[in-house]
Amino acid sequence: MSIRFICDSTCDYTQQQAEELGITLVPLKVLFGEEEYYDGVDIKPEAFYEKLESSEELPTTSQPSPEAFLAYFREAKEAGDDVICILLASRLSGTCQSALVAKDIVEYDRIYIVDSMQATLGTQLLIERAFALQKEGKNAEQIVGALEEDKKKVCIYLIVDTLLYLQKGGRLSAAGMAVGSALNLKPVLAVRYGEVKVAGLARGQKGAWDKLFKAMEKEGGMNEAMGYNLGFTGKKECLDDFARFVKGRLGSGYKKTVAVGSVIGVHVGPGANALAVFLN
Repeated sequence: MSIRFICDSTCDYTQQQAEELGITLVPLKVLFGEEEYYDGVDIKPEAFYEKLESSEELPTTSQPSPEAFLAYFREAKEAGDDVICILLASRLSGTCQSALVAKDIVEYDRIYIVDSMQATLGTQLLIERAFALQKEGKNAEQIVGALEEDKKKVCIYLIVDTLLYLQKGGRLSAAGMAVGSALNLKPVLAVRYGEVKVAGLARGQKGAWDKLFKAMEKEGGMNEAMGYNLGFTGKKECLDDFARFVKGRLGSGYKKTVAVGSVIGVHVGPGANALAVFLN
């Protein structure tokens, strides 16, 4: 008996990374009008952002159907293995619901569906926490119990390069867009409990970096023992200055850099910087 890990594509592991970790990835779809792509399979992050910049309308995303999970669940049931599914926040997508429907069809109690309440580099923190618990000898039920508590502490902070995509997606009025752009305001967003909220506004890039750390400190600060991930949208070069700043402030604890995919990227656009942490 072993534990099988299944995640959806919005965790933003590459296919190679997922294979090396032993994770099965179930892709979401990205739709530009009538053009349909499997996230991370038919369209990679860099190509997505290039297409996003040239698109007049925002693309949409589509959750996997229950059928996308069925074969994996049936294989696990036949093998007598446990399954831990760590999936995109249910407030952002119906992916968790599709997996729950598939579990009901298969009728196998040893499938555990975890609503990560996160996406992208935040989900990766939670997945790697699961692997650490497995190495400690924890069984599937114990791992899931710990994740259900740990996920409440995971937060992604994002600094957006432009207000355009927030305005296109209806999260910012045209008036707010005009004022924000005129004042060179950069929004600091926070993803926690499955919601994307504005944690603050700052003038200029360095002001946004300081605002991010103030927002994090207000929530209790980073749990240094758990480490942190960095992320970016678009081209990796946009992260360089932010990465130096974060590493200077946080010192040790850096784990990895993640190319943020389409689900968060569709709302923030290219050029965003991100930091994912476990809060105290």
